[in-house]
Amino acid sequence: MELIKRKEKAMEVLERIIDVLLNNGGTVVMAVLFIVFLFYDRKDRKSKEAEEKEEKKLEREASNKILNELSTSNRNIAESLNLLKTSIDINTQEFRQHDERSIKQFGHIREDLTILKERK
Repeated sequence: MELIKRKEKAMEVLERIIDVLLNNGGTVVMAVLFIVFLFYDRKDRKSKEAEEKEEKKLEREASNKILNELSTSNRNIAESLNLLKTSIDINTQEFRQHDERSIKQFGHIREDLTILKERK
């Protein structure tokens, strides 16, 4: 029963559309079609813009995450380089102290050798 009512209603709508076409001519039909296509085009554009905004938002979030990770990595590298520089400075200082002690020891050895030569 309901299916028959739907078919009858669809036929009435189709008859109205045909009447509009026959009574008003092609100009009105073209205007109506233009408005309908314009409406659907705007609707499609809005949905595409919303999708593009969402994609750009996701890209920004991904870029921000990558930049944060790079920043953390750079900080870690800077700390490692600072520790390496400190270690090199300490080693250099220890080598200098060792050299100074060695020079003093060689001085004592030289003095001892000089004394031994003089005794001979």
